[in-house]
Amino acid sequence: MNEKPQPQGFTVVQAVGIFALLLVAMLVVGGISSAVFGLHVALLSTEVVILLVPISFLSIGGYSFRRIVFYPKRLGLSFWILVVAASVFLFVVISDITGYVNQLVPRPRWQQEALLELLVAKTWPEYVFRVFAGALLVGFCEEFAFRGFLQRVFSERLGGIKGFSLAAFLFALMHLDPWNFVGVFLLGLFLGYLVYLTGNLWTAVFVHFLSNGIAFSVGFFSPDAGSDFDYTFPPYVTLLFTFLFIISLDLIRKACKGEERGTIRSG
Repeated sequence: MNEKPQPQGFTVVQAVGIFALLLVAMLVVGGISSAVFGLHVALLSTEVVILLVPISFLSIGGYSFRRIVFYPKRLGLSFWILVVAASVFLFVVISDITGYVNQLVPRPRWQQEALLELLVAKTWPEYVFRVFAGALLVGFCEEFAFRGFLQRVFSERLGGIKGFSLAAFLFALMHLDPWNFVGVFLLGLFLGYLVYLTGNLWTAVFVHFLSNGIAFSVGFFSPDAGSDFDYTFPPYVTLLFTFLFIISLDLIRKACKGEERGTIRSG
């Protein structure tokens, strides 16, 4: 009896093609939703598209939804504390980079107004909605698409480091924001590194949620700071936080390796 051929997964070119399809679908659905229903509905609809496009290709490529979201091992408290610290350090660095870019090339006024409408909540219900839709929902949908799906394909074909670097580049490109490109790319590298290190998609979902949640919280609790696109920290602060972030990456790696050894011994 002939056995059915096993799916071989996607090639890099095919995965990039899926990304292009995702981008076009996101622009079409987001543009229509924004024009008809407003910015908030557009945010929800684009995230649904970002999630549904890779899901629709999972079975074709032989990938399992359950395997992508599976929690492979328990990560200790020290690991999560280090991840939170590293996320805060990186948030400061990214904010500073974006501030310098905006000083060199000012963002158009209409873009500033659109971002302020999205980022700066004026009431508690608006703030809660932004944290849910713009942090929790965005964190899961985008991490599933980029770290769970695309990074997995790229890593299978190119290796781990090249895989998460390419996924991070496409992640930054997807935001269609030249002023935030470098910052989003750095965030994508960090998210990809965590998944590469742990094999755990939920580490990236958590950090993505935390990063966006911090941004919405700054906009809500400190609207003056949240609306200042040109704001930068003193250079020594940026250098210090860059150094702390680099150190935290090494500590995260060591914490993860230590937990792996502990798991092996206990097994």
